[in-house]
Formats: sequence, structure tokens, C-alpha cells
Amino acid sequence: MKVLIAEDDPFFRRLLQKLLASECEVSTAEDGDAAWTQLQRSDGPVLAILDWVMPGMAGPQLCREVRANPTTAGIYLILLTARNSAADILSGMRAGADDFVTKPFEPEELRVRVRLGRKVLELRQSIMAHEVALADALARERVLQARLTALEQTIRAGSIPKSATA
Repeated sequence: MKVLIAEDDPFFRRLLQKLLASECEVSTAEDGDAAWTQLQRSDGPVLAILDWVMPGMAGPQLCREVRANPTTAGIYLILLTARNSAADILSGMRAGADDFVTKPFEPEELRVRVRLGRKVLELRQSIMAHEVALADALARERVLQARLTALEQTIRAGSIPKSATA
């Protein structure tokens, strides 16, 4: 799974990268603008850990941009910040974050939250695949229903096609 770490502090960026490298394909960005560029790539990350305060676009603004764009709206977003008040958490979630982790953080907690993000993304993919299969099945049902109706009308009219009796 491709994960982006958008963090302006080099120490935290390296720490996060080392923490997740064994489980994920990690890329990094030093500011919100560079993060936004990476998130818009067609082969870009599906999960992003965003610092709240960083140069360029801040974490909450980046969340809003991601959610407003149909091609990026499905990216799982985790805000990572020293801000920890209830108002900050609500603000971050209203901006579009899926999760919120405060600094300092327990490394295993962050790993678990990334795994949870992966599960959410996998479930979303599964639901979309089932929706496609269901739409296909409904389309086939409509075709069969139309053929059955046409056959019933033909039978009522008194002329059965040779293909129907064979």
C-alpha cells in the first residue's frame, strides 16, 4: 500500500518513514503543496499522514482539497499534530480527515491506525467491486426479463417461434 507522509520536521518525517517502511511503500513530502502534487498522481498514495502545521498548504486545508477533488476523494487521511483539544479534533475531522493522532504518539498506535486505514480502503474496494457485479447482474436480469416478456406476448398472440420450441 502506498502511503504519503507530509511532515515538515525532518526528524519526524524520518521517524515515520522508518516506522512504516516494513509494511508500506512510503513516500514523503516536506510541505503541503508537495503533498498535494503527490496525492493527485494517478499512481499516487491511497493513504496520507498529514502534519497539521507545515509550509504551503496546512493539513486541514489539504484534507479539504483532497475531499473536493473526485479523483482524490477516496484517499484515507490521518492528521498527525501536537494539537489535541476537542475543538482541534473536530476541526480536523470536519476538514475531511478520517483519523487524528496527536504528537507525541506511540509508534504501535500509529501502525494500528494505518492498518485500520488499509482495512477501510480494502472494504471500500470490495464494496465497489460488489456494486459493479450487482449492476451487471441487474442489467442481465433486465435483458432476460425483456426477452421473457416478448416470448409471453408471442405465445399469447398464438405464434410460437421455432427457436422457442426446439
